[in-house]
Amino acid sequence: EGALAELLSAVRAALPPSGPPVFLKVAPDLEPADIEAIARLSMGQVDALIISNTTISRPPLQSPHAGETGGLSGAPLKALAQQRMADFARATGGGLPLIGVGGIASAEDAYARIRAGASLIQLYSALVYEGPGLVRRINRGLAALLRRDGFTSITDAVGVDIR
Repeated sequence: EGALAELLSAVRAALPPSGPPVFLKVAPDLEPADIEAIARLSMGQVDALIISNTTISRPPLQSPHAGETGGLSGAPLKALAQQRMADFARATGGGLPLIGVGGIASAEDAYARIRAGASLIQLYSALVYEGPGLVRRINRGLAALLRRDGFTSITDAVGVDIR
């Protein structure tokens, strides 16, 4: 906790009040106490939390590279990133914008992350594999899912599954 508090304080002290927004990206490999501490220390120090970075855990993988070390991203991260989004949404109680990332490859994936508490979505792996047309497909699909469920905006759907 001390190292994070010191880091966040130093970052804020180095920036002018009207400086760029500060986002903190967290790993999904956290214990409940870590999640609570990060949420508490981030309030008033960062402008948003990005949930989540790559994981060092190794779910069952089919790849010949499954045993390699380093951060795992994309589809294998989806379930863990989804759970961490809900965990951080509960821990922050809506006090910070949350940006969902990790295994999002469709409108359904993005919508699930929004319903778990994300107010923004970040894409990387799926964008690399599918190209920029993915953004349009996700936007169109999100609009249809929101209409289906009676929401008039994404804001209305943020966190509905964890309330």
